[in-house]
Amino acid sequence: MNDHPRTLTLLVRSALLLLAFFSSISAQTPDSSTKSQSTSEGIQKRDNEWGVWGSMSFNSTTLIGKTPDAKFGNIGLRYGRVLKTSKTVAFEWTIDVIPVSVLSNPRPEVTTAGPGFTITSLVRHSVYGFGAAPIGLKFNFRRNRRVQPFGQATGGFLYFNRQAPVNDSSRFNFTFDFSGGVQIVNSNHRSFTIGYKYQHISNGYTGTFNPGVDVQMVFAGFSIFK
Repeated sequence: MNDHPRTLTLLVRSALLLLAFFSSISAQTPDSSTKSQSTSEGIQKRDNEWGVWGSMSFNSTTLIGKTPDAKFGNIGLRYGRVLKTSKTVAFEWTIDVIPVSVLSNPRPEVTTAGPGFTITSLVRHSVYGFGAAPIGLKFNFRRNRRVQPFGQATGGFLYFNRQAPVNDSSRFNFTFDFSGGVQIVNSNHRSFTIGYKYQHISNGYTGTFNPGVDVQMVFAGFSIFK
């Protein structure tokens, strides 16, 4: 059941459509507050961020998790609140809702080849899930500039439609990630984000087996600060 490339392609297309949709809404929104915004450039304390993003893995590692050749992609919706600002840095708490996640990896599969004879092979399977990351710490640097480097860490959970990444593990998994990139914020407080993410997925030994999954990802998103 090697349907992962097609599934991830659909996932990426969905993310791009969402980004295009929100971008078009942003472009059509009348800018009635341009004058007031001109005196408060950049990200400000108590700003709220509303956004959508999509991410896709390009490599799996075994730094923490031990699942080889894993592939992962997801789409998320974000709310963030800027809690603190300095002259150049903005600190934001973020909450992500993740309606769609896809995890694919080879699993051992036993087939009968004859009386008393079996063959074990690795067959790639995909599982689907949803979840949230209610803990997010994000730091934007050069907060008053158009191009803002940022770093972030989030923690949350995913619930899959079957045990993942192997049988006798768990459908419920914890997640944490570290990411960094650039956020381009225009004068209307609309922004486009692109970056790199290292994500770990683990059931925290709540299942019989806990091999864990580590993936390196690229992601992009669109958001509005209000």
